[in-house]
Amino acid sequence: MKVLGLGLLLLGVLIWPKSAYAATAQLTEIFDVVGKIIGLLAPAAAIAFLVMLIIGAYQFITAGGDPKGAAQARATLTYAVIGVVLVVAAWFILKLIGDITGANVTTVTFPGGP
Repeated sequence: MKVLGLGLLLLGVLIWPKSAYAATAQLTEIFDVVGKIIGLLAPAAAIAFLVMLIIGAYQFITAGGDPKGAAQARATLTYAVIGVVLVVAAWFILKLIGDITGANVTTVTFPGGP
């Protein structure tokens, strides 16, 4: 059965090779994708913080007085807070650099891009 599947895959690659070259990505499209990914990092960090906060709280509740479980929950909450502090500190550092230099460092722009 695996040989049949591999044979069909190979046949498909040999018969329809032009589909692999149907559309090439333009550089401006790549810039748009990278810009959107960078724009989603701050909300992703906030969501990760909330998830870690919920997990840490759940670990505390289910620890039931177990010192090892409570220590693990405390570590999870500590890492969540450290992560948020680092994200906020990085944002404030970028804002400070922007205020001092006058450059807009919190907006992603690519040379030659849109």
